[in-house]
Amino acid sequence: MFENVLGQPAVQQLMADLKGGVLPPSILFEGPPASGKGTAALELGRTLSCLTPEAPWNCTCSECIKHRQLLHPDLLLVGSRDFSAEIAAASAAYIREPESAAKLLFFRSVRKLLNRFNPQLWEGEEARLGKLAPLITTCNEILEELSIGQDDGTDREKLTANLLKNVFQLEREGISDTIPIFQIRRAAYWARLAPSGKRKLLVIENADRMQDSARNALLKILEEPPDTTQIVLSTAKKSALLPTIRSRLRPYTFEPRDQRTEQEVIRRVFRDSRAFDDGSSPSLQKYLESFLPVPPEQITRTAGLFLASLIQKAQRMLSVHSEQNRLILQSFTQALPEPEGLQNATVRTILTMVMKELDNFSMPLVFTDFLMQLLELCTSLLQNYQKGPELITLVTYWKDQIKEADSAVSTFNQNPLSSLERLFISMLEAI
Repeated sequence: MFENVLGQPAVQQLMADLKGGVLPPSILFEGPPASGKGTAALELGRTLSCLTPEAPWNCTCSECIKHRQLLHPDLLLVGSRDFSAEIAAASAAYIREPESAAKLLFFRSVRKLLNRFNPQLWEGEEARLGKLAPLITTCNEILEELSIGQDDGTDREKLTANLLKNVFQLEREGISDTIPIFQIRRAAYWARLAPSGKRKLLVIENADRMQDSARNALLKILEEPPDTTQIVLSTAKKSALLPTIRSRLRPYTFEPRDQRTEQEVIRRVFRDSRAFDDGSSPSLQKYLESFLPVPPEQITRTAGLFLASLIQKAQRMLSVHSEQNRLILQSFTQALPEPEGLQNATVRTILTMVMKELDNFSMPLVFTDFLMQLLELCTSLLQNYQKGPELITLVTYWKDQIKEADSAVSTFNQNPLSSLERLFISMLEAI
């Protein structure tokens, strides 16, 4: 059991609770991103459904096969998360090694997304689900074709590329930043239905992203959990969960993986040893990010354009009372890219350009990375120019505003574009 969860002592306690028959019906997996929480939750579902008492990892019973393929009717996945990086990395592994483990990895990564569109979760929202139906159907059809098709590398690459295109669009249009109340209510209803096998598994990923009304709805099922359903919540922000929710969950803490373990995940799970050919030692998160539709270097460039446009607009629209501030702005522009065509642009036009550069913020991860690059630019400004008190005050204020924008999106689930617009204006007004 849990051989696919590398470098996490938490699974030892989980296995002990399982074998001892003391696993409570509702549990919490808490830990940083890419620490194996989701993998552990899915493996728990397989273990609970397995027809073999010891539930070995290589079990070939009908229940285990369906769970490995993420096609088991007793599995329901809920929650907002970032899918694109994992899917893109898994697709690269599949192209390199089209059989066995890499193929399963890729199919599972796509189905983690597709399972969010289980009709059980969308009752009452059929109109919205109907708009997404062509994308969902196309993804399933391509998976089926890849599953039964001939081993033709050219066709496989074409089909995979087409699948990725549809997957990214489905995530952008169908996955919200929050978990709405209607999905929690439908998940609770599903959890109380009789299982097709031994036991159901309900997984709510990034449970901290639930809307307030959804949190209250979840409390009802946590107070009286069904005997036939295992409920697993996961989060990287335990403190963001309501105390009343945390009190009803047994926590299992997933630790940050060390460098050796993360490299082992890249080699064994994503079947990629080439990541270390240049002598680098990328973290698992950085490795996954390297497959994103928006490359990290593009994010860096766009952050520079954002700041350059901000400074340019300040020079044109504001009366810079301080000579020191005027000199600071002038020196800043020399270190940033030229925002061509935006000399007289409105704030909205500038932000539209930024969003286009960043693939319309198709993933919260892109937005967060963009803000982190802005922070690094501000730090660089402090390091590379004379540290007068006015510069320190200005840049420090900017950095505080950037952190607030990140918190507004990641913690309070505000719209990225609205947060970015408020950030631009607040930074502009500070000059």
